[in-house]
Amino acid sequence: MTAPAESSAASDGMPLTRAGAVAQRLREMITSGELPLGSRLRQNEIAARLGVSSTPVREAFLLLAREGLVHQDTHRGAVVFSPTVADVQENYEIRIALECLAIELATRQLGPRQLDELDALLVRMNEALRTDLALHTKVLNRQFHRTIYRAADRPKLLEWIETLRDTATIYQALLIQPTVSDEYLDAVRAEHAEIIAALRARAPKRAARAVRAHLESNCAQTMARLRP
Repeated sequence: MTAPAESSAASDGMPLTRAGAVAQRLREMITSGELPLGSRLRQNEIAARLGVSSTPVREAFLLLAREGLVHQDTHRGAVVFSPTVADVQENYEIRIALECLAIELATRQLGPRQLDELDALLVRMNEALRTDLALHTKVLNRQFHRTIYRAADRPKLLEWIETLRDTATIYQALLIQPTVSDEYLDAVRAEHAEIIAALRARAPKRAARAVRAHLESNCAQTMARLRP
């Protein structure tokens, strides 16, 4: 297997470090099932498999541990984390608190250009809900929420939210069945529209309620779709 390239790009288009590229490859291997839940990750074996030195692998383990995807076990070393229902629930609880705070701050900061950008994104998202659910979930939805939360001008808060959302995406890939109902997709459209309406109304509390309702609905849908 060829080594991860230094010039690989993250989902936001930024170039990855060597450790970031290794982490991305391991993330793909875990979510695809190539590295099973609970399996031990031996540093030297992973390094040889990916054609890199042990240093970026060790750093990648730390990156994935911060995401909650890898667990550092006292006796077994690094292992692929096997999330529980409680882990999923906790992820949503923390996200609700942080994302509600972020959108309240952002409501006072978003300018006309950013609001127009969100409107355009919403059109693309609604189309993707019909034609390409992966595009909606993995790209456009993340871009929509990131645009809002970045406007809060709280870099550390944004970093925490992005990490939690990355972890939620991984949990869903590992734990839930891929099918969703038309009723749920209709609810997602309405929830995103309400978020924009609250932002345009310059109503921070209304925006926070909209985000809370959106995340609570998403959490309920995730719990209902957990694999046996």
